[in-house]
Amino acid sequence: MAGEPGGAARVAGALDVNHSACSGCRLCEVVCSVNHGEGYFPRASRIRVLQFEAGPIDVPVVCHRCSDHPCVAACPPKVKALSIDPELGTVRVDNERCLGIKCSKCARACTHKTAVFFHPKTGKPLFCDLCSGAPECAKVCPTATLSYMAGSAFDGKHYAKSSPPEIARSIASRLSPIRRGRRL
Repeated sequence: MAGEPGGAARVAGALDVNHSACSGCRLCEVVCSVNHGEGYFPRASRIRVLQFEAGPIDVPVVCHRCSDHPCVAACPPKVKALSIDPELGTVRVDNERCLGIKCSKCARACTHKTAVFFHPKTGKPLFCDLCSGAPECAKVCPTATLSYMAGSAFDGKHYAKSSPPEIARSIASRLSPIRRGRRL
């Protein structure tokens, strides 16, 4: 996994997401906001569960640390507010330098389309930091939708190939073949 230009990041592990298993309980959002000192404030979490389709279908969305880090590359060179943590491979934000939601270049560059969230009060981007290598969201997930694979180095870019609405449509088509014109 690439770190800063010219260096490689040690990969602590990866957060795996089984989108089909999500029940929409949102415990991941709660524990994330609490673990990051926000108290009960799910809108300030670094993982979000978005609802799509009739049913609804719940899709957990989180930064998966793409190997090419398009969000970091999109940060204006004069600002340089985003960097890669050399130990975890996660995206770090220098809140003093970051222009936040006014700039939003990191969010627009995200290949997953919705994995960069902005803090509702500060307007600064929020990226999953893997809770320093022990993601609390994976520990509390009752359906094992989220699991942490210590030492894993898979490229999260494979998650970014489909946007959350596309993931929801795929899940919906498997759950309800009638919607695709087939009858049981």
